[in-house]
Amino acid sequence: MQVVTATDVKSQLGELFDAVEKDEGASVLIERNRRPAAMLLNAHVAEKAILGAYAHGVLPRAIAMQQLGLDWYGDLLQRMNLHGIEHPSASVEDARVMKQAADDALRSLDATGAPTARSRKASG
Repeated sequence: MQVVTATDVKSQLGELFDAVEKDEGASVLIERNRRPAAMLLNAHVAEKAILGAYAHGVLPRAIAMQQLGLDWYGDLLQRMNLHGIEHPSASVEDARVMKQAADDALRSLDATGAPTARSRKASG
């Protein structure tokens, strides 16, 4: 990993881009006041790292999508497929919340008299 100051980035930006674009293993740590401020990575590697962090529960979906510039969850899932990263499964709490929301929606349909899958199945 190459370490440069924020000031040096101004004069070396083209060279730094070339380095990380050509070599997936290259990275550049940018320091400001002797502290890490940012990192320059190969785009393919960075995308895979963000997707992996999301898949392993390290990064929330909204942050992963924001960092990748995505607006639609389907795009996030497609990118995961492209990189061969398994989709995360819902947590027990998330699954409970989703089931409760579905049950509530079905109950509201039952109350309005609209046919539901349950009532169609029972009559057919």
